[in-house]
Amino acid sequence: MDIDQLARDVLDISPTPAQRTALDAITAGHDVLAVLPTGSGKSAIYQLGGLALGGLTVVISPLIALQRDQLHSLERRRKASVAMLNSTQKAADRAAALAGLGRGELDFLLLGPEQLANVETHHALLSSRRAITMLAVDEAHLVSEWGHDFRPEYLRLGDTIAALGGPRIVALTATAAPPVRTEIIRELRLRSPVVVIADFDRPNIGLGVRRAHSYASEELAVVDRVVEVVLANETPALVYAPSHPRCEDIAQRLQRTGLRAAAYHAGLSSARRAEVQDAFFAGRLDVVAATSAFGMGIDKPDVRTVVHAGVPSSVDEYYQEIGRAGRDGQPAKAVLVYDERTLRIPRLFAARTRIAPAAVKAVVSALSGVDRLSIAELTRISKVSRQSVDRVIAELAELGLLTIDDESVQIPAALPADSTEEVDAAGRRRQAIAGSRIDSIRHYAETVHCRRAELLAYFGEAFSPPCGNCDNDTLLGTQPAASPHAVDGDTSRPDQPSAAESGQHARQSPTRPGLPAPGATVIHRLWGPGTLLSQDNHELVIAFDSVGYRHLTPAALTNGLLTVAG
Repeated sequence: MDIDQLARDVLDISPTPAQRTALDAITAGHDVLAVLPTGSGKSAIYQLGGLALGGLTVVISPLIALQRDQLHSLERRRKASVAMLNSTQKAADRAAALAGLGRGELDFLLLGPEQLANVETHHALLSSRRAITMLAVDEAHLVSEWGHDFRPEYLRLGDTIAALGGPRIVALTATAAPPVRTEIIRELRLRSPVVVIADFDRPNIGLGVRRAHSYASEELAVVDRVVEVVLANETPALVYAPSHPRCEDIAQRLQRTGLRAAAYHAGLSSARRAEVQDAFFAGRLDVVAATSAFGMGIDKPDVRTVVHAGVPSSVDEYYQEIGRAGRDGQPAKAVLVYDERTLRIPRLFAARTRIAPAAVKAVVSALSGVDRLSIAELTRISKVSRQSVDRVIAELAELGLLTIDDESVQIPAALPADSTEEVDAAGRRRQAIAGSRIDSIRHYAETVHCRRAELLAYFGEAFSPPCGNCDNDTLLGTQPAASPHAVDGDTSRPDQPSAAESGQHARQSPTRPGLPAPGATVIHRLWGPGTLLSQDNHELVIAFDSVGYRHLTPAALTNGLLTVAG
């Protein structure tokens, strides 16, 4: 089938080079991992790829709101038969979707990963009269402990895919550093995949950090500074806040300045959330103060400013959210309001990534001496919450000690005596990686070097600073005076010596002679092996298997702390 003709007929687009590469790989029979920036048309890849292959395409999507948006996008074009399955559906709608699936009438089925553990859904997929030719995993970074907002249920996808007969797999994400890509390939069992990675740089987005006033309480200091930043920049604007009360507070403060502002968060009714979203897209609101779910999978091209009212949990999350600015290619700004006191919120969430040792022990004990047990029965016997049981068995499955099938666990051999210790060690490692992601976003907030270079280094992309479009470059005098979109900087900061002599924007590798190239395996005396993501004159960015992301000085390679493998 002619992909270009299909793209014109169905989506009224011409594929971009990245989309074209992915689609060519799909139609040639390859699995694909596509890492494309927010707003670059990831959904078009599975939509066009699925139609080109024929058969049924199953799309795994983590948010119900995102499923609905994708469903409506396909339905509007009337080119495909589409249904979705999720926990919020009415019984009649669910029955209709399952019936259409069974009769082989569907081109696309959208569902969350938890639905694959549902016995009814699983059996319907296996018995469908239409072959499953492709399975698309949207937001695929959720399969990785290295990515933000890790989801244990995503660990079951590899087994599910195998049970469905091994259809072609397309994994899609907007943010995936090298360790995340590696883990996605491993967990989803992609077979010699074609990996498509678009340029992570969004040069039209000016980057900046504004420190909150230290003389006020955290809440007052952050909200005061957010209001200042929004008033100093263009609208439409999105403000991302970590809690419902902070969203409400910011929206109310902005309303008092005369801006049309509203809050958006899970504490509001679905009708109110839809009203706010529609008003923002229609231009009836200047600002939305929202939690992180707002904007997921939704394209408003003219957002001029994205402000973060506090530190997100990772650079991955920050990059994805600022990517909602300037999708029309025009100048936009991304400003992080930084108060180190706000780090307590992501650190609290990071601490929760480790399962309580007592819960691990109870679940492992309940599995002792059995070869198969339903998850419901396991929950009853262990007297542990279903959520904790799911996390423990996900860890045991990841360690290869059991398999999960139709809401039951199967243990091919007796669990080793040290199973509890292995799960606990995996939890400590996951907690260390989560903590390292927070340290990386803190490093971005506090750096005196070019922010764009620091941001891209995290994703393993070489960039020679200065970019000329971040607050550090502006303050250091490397910003051309006539630039139309410099970020409003915090001029109360003292000047810092320039890290570069030239103000030219060069896309060459900023490598330091004598240092290993990015991608090299290095070994730390204490932390063991890791992958070098980037290096320049002032630091090495390394992802270590045991402790996550670390920033080291190049001296680590000369003082014996770090060696290059091989």
